[in-house]
Amino acid sequence: MDKPGEASGRTAILVDVSNSTRAAGGLGAPDYRHALGEFIRQAVGDRDTVAVAPFSGTTTALSWTAFEHSTDWKRDDDNPDNQKDREQEAERCVGDAVDAAQAAAPTTPGTDILRPAAAAADWLSLGEGAKRLVIATDGLVTQGCASLVKSDFSGSEEIAALTAACSAEAAQELRQGVFDGIRVTFVGIGHPAASQPVPLPAQAQWLNRLWKEFCEFQDGDCEVRATSIGRNPENPGPAPVAEISDPLVRYGNTRQRYSLPAAALFDTDQPVLRPDAGPMLTELAVTLRTGTTVRVQVVGFADPRGDDAHNRDLARDRAAAVAEFLRTEGVSNIEVEGKGETNMCADGSSFPVTATSDEVTQCARRVDILAFRA
Repeated sequence: MDKPGEASGRTAILVDVSNSTRAAGGLGAPDYRHALGEFIRQAVGDRDTVAVAPFSGTTTALSWTAFEHSTDWKRDDDNPDNQKDREQEAERCVGDAVDAAQAAAPTTPGTDILRPAAAAADWLSLGEGAKRLVIATDGLVTQGCASLVKSDFSGSEEIAALTAACSAEAAQELRQGVFDGIRVTFVGIGHPAASQPVPLPAQAQWLNRLWKEFCEFQDGDCEVRATSIGRNPENPGPAPVAEISDPLVRYGNTRQRYSLPAAALFDTDQPVLRPDAGPMLTELAVTLRTGTTVRVQVVGFADPRGDDAHNRDLARDRAAAVAEFLRTEGVSNIEVEGKGETNMCADGSSFPVTATSDEVTQCARRVDILAFRA
């Protein structure tokens, strides 16, 4: 992969490693390698030259985990079997570079997506063929002109104001022509790590619209993927870095939601908390009792499979178990509710009620903690 290929296309992949994409207590960070599989296969299939980098803070100096790597599996070898092996090996190499990028620690607090995106675009502009920029991020800017820390997450007026602020001479983070000739795709917008606050569906839609308009302002061929990107239960991903103090995005309302996958708390079909759920819930309890929370609601959910009454009881009993643990950790004024069956995920997406796959329905099996702030 170190030798230049004969194909002229380029693909750059950026991976957000700010604390909002890192899961506390082993809850599960976004599974970026799986989510980017389509783009990895496309880049390798087209024999692109590939670069991969993590980003955080406001830096424009990208630390590439792969740089100028050729995926030209046809070069200097006409044997079809060898070419197939080389193609598969190139896909693994790029996937490993994505994993390495996601594992990289944030260097400074928060993130400013516009700066690293422009740096990647500069590298892409050096190529002569097709150019693709794929950005894996929850879209939560907390530094720079586009900071969303105090955003209302509603209305076209705010998007227009952010665009004006970022394109003003003082900021110049949005510049027309930066993405000219580049196919730009955002993956994961509105989907932070499981331990982070989750936007309401309308707020997630607003966030998707914001990034599409930001991208189009810079003359890109732009796509924002709104689908959930999932978690890898066998690899929870990196945890937040305690030394990095990120501003918290609260989505402009007084209700904070923490969505905890049932698989991280309970054994299958059981309402008793597993011992290894303790550290995660203790961390959440500290957050709840030391903030401005005045009331907490714990809500249990189950997927649509199985008996309705059993699922309702299981969801309620699991919510009660979480609530009791939080009480023992000093959290007061807790209400418990068992919603039972649902085909809605915490991020507002849904799956068919007839779905039977564990992987498809896992987002429904969860306990949501709603913290109402003063």
